[in-house]
Amino acid sequence: MESRLDRLEAVQAMLLGIGQISNNCSDITEFIGAVHRALGRIMYAANFYVALCDREEGTLRFAYFVDELDPAPDPEETSALASPDQSPTAWVILNRRNLVMGNAVPRAAGAPANSWGLGADAEHWMGCPLLDHQHEALGAIVIQSYDTEHTYSDEDQALFALIANHVSNALQGIQSVERLEHAVHERTLLLEQRNAALQEAQSELVRQEKLASLGRLVAGVAHEINTPLGICVTATSHLVQELKLTREEMAAGEMTEDSLQQFFGILDQSLKIMTTNTQRAAALVRSFKQVAVDQSSDGMRPFRLKAYLGEVLLSLQPHLKGRDVAVDVACDEALELDSFPGAVSQIVTNLVLNSLVHGFAAGQAGRIRITVVQDGEAVLAEYSDDGAGMSQDTLRQLFDPFFTTRRGQGGSGLGAHILYNLATGPLGGTVKVDSAPGQGLRYKFRFPRSRRAPKAASS
Repeated sequence: MESRLDRLEAVQAMLLGIGQISNNCSDITEFIGAVHRALGRIMYAANFYVALCDREEGTLRFAYFVDELDPAPDPEETSALASPDQSPTAWVILNRRNLVMGNAVPRAAGAPANSWGLGADAEHWMGCPLLDHQHEALGAIVIQSYDTEHTYSDEDQALFALIANHVSNALQGIQSVERLEHAVHERTLLLEQRNAALQEAQSELVRQEKLASLGRLVAGVAHEINTPLGICVTATSHLVQELKLTREEMAAGEMTEDSLQQFFGILDQSLKIMTTNTQRAAALVRSFKQVAVDQSSDGMRPFRLKAYLGEVLLSLQPHLKGRDVAVDVACDEALELDSFPGAVSQIVTNLVLNSLVHGFAAGQAGRIRITVVQDGEAVLAEYSDDGAGMSQDTLRQLFDPFFTTRRGQGGSGLGAHILYNLATGPLGGTVKVDSAPGQGLRYKFRFPRSRRAPKAASS
């Protein structure tokens, strides 16, 4: 017969084993199964189950169930947590107390009226709550016997309660790992989806698909246009409320000159806010439309480059006005391109605006130079400014989509990326950039003078 010392050593080994199992096991069902097997070596455990509860949902599921008489429920299926008057398992969980029941056991105070709930009647039944560190119930662990040959002594009951405490601690660790793994999995999926969306957007930019591709790009810049549109919505709501109050004041005959002037002030301020932010959103949308410039004959035409550059710079005068920044253009008057003027316009616009935003501080004098020469059937164009320049780390990320050093200050992070794709896409050329802190910025472009495919020779 097993001595008390032998059993004590077996119990200590089991408790140590529970800790080791929980460290090496990330699956709750697998962990409880290992506990069940270890428990069977120190006491009768032919009928054993663990029920876990969701306190917020008020549900219960049997994460592990082994029984001689009752069929095992689906471990993934949940059911409503029964009334403690109808189920001993629910009684243990809701009361967070140990419960022992059986034919030879005195009825515990407050024990369920319907002793066994839906299960078969047991000769001897022991249940202990599984509690977290805040003494809230995680579930219950239960062991039972259907015959008088196997019953549980007071020592067994104390031992089972001790095991329940160790299982509770281990379960919290496993559940924390499961939650972390689930969060990591969800985050990984989200990152993969966003990465896929970004790669698709970049691919669309490079290929310069027709304007129909713009719809697939919207998701990539939704966060950029969300701010100005949100401000417009807020301003509109405020204006509607003020209009309502003004009408009520007028209907009540309480309108005064001061209150009317105050309303006009609110109206003027709201309209300015809405105008500024709708223009900002519209400009961003227009930039994306330019990225998807159609490489068909509809977007291609012959044009004199210097005259066209003059038109573009003229349209930028509102931005240059009030800035001590001069723009010089050196280009042969006769140089004619047969290409995409829209791409040229967007590139020059992005270059000038980037110089004004990033290169020159407010009130700082500066100079921008645009030099264009023809090299055979190619065009060499250089754009430079004598502004702040940038570090090599920033320079390496310059053409990355959504990269900006002015996040939240009007920078969308798309200007240089759009520029790169227009230069290499519609214009069919290359672009290089050099810079250093305090030494300005210099772009060098090379692209064919004509983008029109040569006509096939007649036979």
